[in-house]
Amino acid sequence: MAKPILRIGSRKNTRSGSRKNVRRIPKGVIHVQASFNNTIVTVTDVRGRVISWSSAGTCGFRGTRRGTPFAAQTAAGNAIRAVVDQGMQRAEVRIKGPGLGRDAALRAIRRSGILLSFGFTVDHNKPLVFQVGHLGESYEEWVHQPIVTKEGPRFFHSDFWEVHKFLSPFLFSNRQCQQASDLHYLDTLAMETVLDPYKMVGDSCNLVASCDLVHLQVSKGNTAHYLLHGCHHKHPMDHLRLVFPPAATAVLCFPFWNLVKLFATPSTTPALFGGGMLGYVMYDVTHYYLHHAQPTRAVTKNLKKYHLNHHFRIQDKGFGITSSLWDIVFGTLPTTKAPKREQ
Repeated sequence: MAKPILRIGSRKNTRSGSRKNVRRIPKGVIHVQASFNNTIVTVTDVRGRVISWSSAGTCGFRGTRRGTPFAAQTAAGNAIRAVVDQGMQRAEVRIKGPGLGRDAALRAIRRSGILLSFGFTVDHNKPLVFQVGHLGESYEEWVHQPIVTKEGPRFFHSDFWEVHKFLSPFLFSNRQCQQASDLHYLDTLAMETVLDPYKMVGDSCNLVASCDLVHLQVSKGNTAHYLLHGCHHKHPMDHLRLVFPPAATAVLCFPFWNLVKLFATPSTTPALFGGGMLGYVMYDVTHYYLHHAQPTRAVTKNLKKYHLNHHFRIQDKGFGITSSLWDIVFGTLPTTKAPKREQ
């Protein structure tokens, strides 16, 4: 049987991939997400379209090895190798996350020969207050990456302002809160405040303020936001900056007093105002307890878990401190479904 004669120039004799042109991308953005369990490196063009990506998990690392510097270095090398072949010469590097692979991934990127540029980086060894204003739109992402340490950062260069920044001896001092939590007195107090009517009003006011003022997406006024509430999210275990600044609280007392006086009689205004202030103090004491004490009862254990979930898992939900009632009312109740693990 005669074999068929193959014609010269037939498409069956050529590779379809040989006609494909390689996409040239001279400039891009390199994103490094370094967590304690994994390091993910993603390279995009200037429009945000993904060009290449890699992670410690996809490079074959398993278990605790995924969070090591060597795994991060391998993942960064694999992600960068593809874009170097496409002609990338310049790139902006954006690094986030507290993982151990941050520096190793950056070293691997530097060795690629790509000319790198960096956005503003906060130096935690220097006073923070006047640094956060330079973060711009990346401030919200930065402030919601908590640093778990009991020693808080320095705020100001001046020793005078560093000592007097919050006027601590106002209402309840942090030392009193600490002594109370050491004596496990707050375990009972926290349960009682859940049913306190003044405390419930204060909790609802705090939820509205949290959603609308201190948790809003900010690109301007980063410094003011960090002083009022952002410092607590960045350093949630810093006991010296846990409660709302007493100096700012004193200023807010005047409109609150006038508001109560507007709806109450002159004889009942002081009682209502005093009850509201007492409820707020109990609120702050409970807040301190959930961060720094070890609850022994089921109710307070659930409150602690609920609040720490707001700090370390879903920052835009679960604003309630003593109860999830107002989160249900305002639709900010966090989901109970666990997030998917990084690949």
